Amino acid sequence: MASTSRWPAALWVPAACAWGGCGRPAGVDVLATVPGEPPRLALRVGGFCVGHAVIVGIDTQARDGGEVWYAAPLGMARWR
Repeated sequence: MASTSRWPAALWVPAACAWGGCGRPAGVDVLATVPGEPPRLALRVGGFCVGHAVIVGIDTQARDGGEVWYAAPLGMARWR
């Protein structure tokens, strides 16, 4: 059975960017893998606007190593 959203798309409101004071919609989730662990164990760093997602991704990779992944927020992803 396919996953369906609980709310119609017109009623879904994206979360705000997690960057302090930004206020834009969080259009990108930043995920990071833990060095030495399989990629499927990537941890969610947070949801950010595109510009801040890039900054957070670069900072996370420089500080913690591992791989950085960018994905559509789960509330916006559609499986068809």
